[in-house]
Amino acid sequence: MSNNLLGAKDIVFMNVIGILSLRQIPNVAPYGASAMILWIIAAFCFFIPLAMVCGELSTAWPKDGGIFVWIKEAFGKKMGWIATVCYLFSCVIFFPMMLQFAFAAIAYLMPKELTDNAIFMKYFIGIGSIVMFCVLTFLNILGMKWTKIINSISAYCGIFIPTALIIILAFLWLLSGYSMQSKYEFSLDNYLPNLSDWNTIVFASSMMFAFAGLEISGMVAGRTANPQKDFPRAMFYSAICIVGIYMVGTWALNTIYPSDKTDIVEGITQAIAFAGNALSMPWLLQIIAICLFVGVVGQVNSWLVGPIYMLQEASKEDKILGDGISKLHPKYQTPHKALIYQAIIVCVLCLSTFLSESIAKAYWFLTALTTICYFIPYLIMFPAFIYLRKIKPDVHRVFKIPGKILPIIFPVLGFLSVSFAVFLIFIPPAELSSNDATFIDKFWYFFKIFLGGVIAIATALITYSMALKRNDINKGE
Repeated sequence: MSNNLLGAKDIVFMNVIGILSLRQIPNVAPYGASAMILWIIAAFCFFIPLAMVCGELSTAWPKDGGIFVWIKEAFGKKMGWIATVCYLFSCVIFFPMMLQFAFAAIAYLMPKELTDNAIFMKYFIGIGSIVMFCVLTFLNILGMKWTKIINSISAYCGIFIPTALIIILAFLWLLSGYSMQSKYEFSLDNYLPNLSDWNTIVFASSMMFAFAGLEISGMVAGRTANPQKDFPRAMFYSAICIVGIYMVGTWALNTIYPSDKTDIVEGITQAIAFAGNALSMPWLLQIIAICLFVGVVGQVNSWLVGPIYMLQEASKEDKILGDGISKLHPKYQTPHKALIYQAIIVCVLCLSTFLSESIAKAYWFLTALTTICYFIPYLIMFPAFIYLRKIKPDVHRVFKIPGKILPIIFPVLGFLSVSFAVFLIFIPPAELSSNDATFIDKFWYFFKIFLGGVIAIATALITYSMALKRNDINKGE
């Protein structure tokens, strides 16, 4: 197999690194034993439908482009381009946000007098994010062989090793005579989540997006050795691996640290520090900090590649962005210009770390901008699947969702889950629902969410319209 072609294992690594984030585990850990049921609900309502739909579409149209190709085949190039721009918009904002988290994690290795210095941390995180993204961009320009190497290192060092470390630590905790820190005794009160509580429903919906990103590997389907054979197997193995790690990791975290005291942001480092000190292994905190850093960098790398290949494929249609951006590097056959343009935009966004009053405010502002943009392609993709089943039934699909009912249930369930999550986005958080919140505060909350979607859709419509006018002029000449 060529070093520039992906196999089933490479696709699994890309999916695991792109989707699975240990950051999600402390978000769920405060729910204790009921988190197991919440993970299953989230997987059933979103992850399984997404895996089934992406698995079939990627084997029916096994070439670069992913979501763009699937939506274009169903609803035309214009709708495909809108989905592409929205997806890319969410990604370029997602990158500095994730890099901020990565460098905040690695700061655990630094002296406390430095990490307590807000100005130093701004520059450390901002400059570090810019340098890291430029390095990743350069390596990915050199070809898929580097993408595979980074993903493999990140999968082992950033996901598998720290997960195994947390699980082993949980068993050592129990074998050392310590009791389990959270209530896991079998009883309905412990395991059944309180779905009558609106906060639990909101949280369960947000959990679905701990599974988002399975469509990334479909964007580089044209770079795989045997997409019809490899994709179905990779989707199956990815699903088992991701759901399993989330559930076992949550149990392990609850074992070594009380669920009701787990911080949703720093829960992993909090638990590792607590258990490490109790078991006379304080050095574990430094190891987990390095692992979290590597895992986040790998996640950025997975998302860096897929959407750019989708853009490269989409821009060929009607030469939407001109001739240059869709051309591949003469030696490495990678969309080098698109990667460079993306790096410039991301580096500019990384400057938000310097401009914002605090790193936390920069992080949450970027989150608000990107949220709605990421949902739009999903809202188009699930109906596209149903429509393609109707209008193009003869297109060969090595993997097909079995039966007559499941091909309808899965995309409908996925669409409804995403729609519900979109609805919940616009419900103000608790601090904005209080009497102290002003009208301006609430308006600004809604405006930030709308702003990302409006800018992305407007950009897509303007660039598409300009391309059509440019093509008409060239035809006239």
